[in-house]
Order: sequence, then C-alpha cells, then structure tokens
Amino acid sequence: MKKVNNKKSKSLSPSEKKGDLLIQVDDLMNQLENDYGPLMLDELKKRLKKTIEEFQEDVSSVLKDAFKNHELKYKNIDRQIPDKNEEGVPSFISDYENKKKNKKDK
Repeated sequence: MKKVNNKKSKSLSPSEKKGDLLIQVDDLMNQLENDYGPLMLDELKKRLKKTIEEFQEDVSSVLKDAFKNHELKYKNIDRQIPDKNEEGVPSFISDYENKKKNKKDK
C-alpha cells in the first residue's frame, strides 16, 4: 500500500487528495480481486445453482398442489350436480312445473 507523505498531502488540493485515495482504493480492490476473485465466483455459482434448484422444486410443488386442488374441486362439483337421467328432475323444477300445470287445468 502506498503511503502519502504528510508534507506532500498538505500541498495537494482536495481533488488531488481524492484522486490519490481513489488510486489507493483501486490498487487494494485489484489485489483483492486477484486473491479472492476465483473463490468468490465459485461460491457465487454454487449459491445460484442451489437457489435455482430450490425455486424449481417450489414451483413444481405449487403447480402440483394447484392441479390437485383444481381436479378435486371439479370432481366434487360433478358429484353435487344431479344427473337428470339418474335422479330425475330437481324438486324446485318439478314444483314449478306442477304449479304451472295446475294453473292451466283451472
């Protein structure tokens, strides 16, 4: 790391001081990148892969549950709606038809 001489820094303007500090920070960042860059990239790849796998599992689970719920819902609706051929005409319709027929007969 570069050390700035105090005598020299007093004579530098604020913008020159900032520039010198930025150069020092850049040098440190380059050193970190060279030392730890490959390790950080490997760790990032592992974490991304794990995140994607968990996301795929979650989406698959949610879709399976949604389709099961949809299927159960519509199977139950089919059971609740009486088939005219099996159970005949619903009572409210037959009552209405009987009342209508009685009015015509009078």
